[in-house]
Amino acid sequence: MASLPATGPDIEELLGAVQTARILGVHPRTVERRRTALRKVAPLTAQRKEKLHRVWVSLLKLYKPENALLWLRSEVPVLGYRAPLDVMAEDGGLDRVLDVVGRMSWGIPG
Repeated sequence: MASLPATGPDIEELLGAVQTARILGVHPRTVERRRTALRKVAPLTAQRKEKLHRVWVSLLKLYKPENALLWLRSEVPVLGYRAPLDVMAEDGGLDRVLDVVGRMSWGIPG
């Protein structure tokens, strides 16, 4: 997988190990171990991690980092008044949030 350009602060550091682990579907200790050791990531986890970074990079094109993080934690009407961080932790949630952010970038209402 091609890595995305680093723009702004790292989303995994901002969210912390617990929230990142929830989204990636792994244990928080696994996230911490991977930060310190250069271990290969499981394919499904790598795919989720890539989508999480795509969400973040897309949000940074729309907002400043602090506002992007605020949006991730706020209730969003198009997501059923749920926070995108909560939606991303579900099966298919990363795709839903990516779709919403993509629509926002094109100015398409939810």
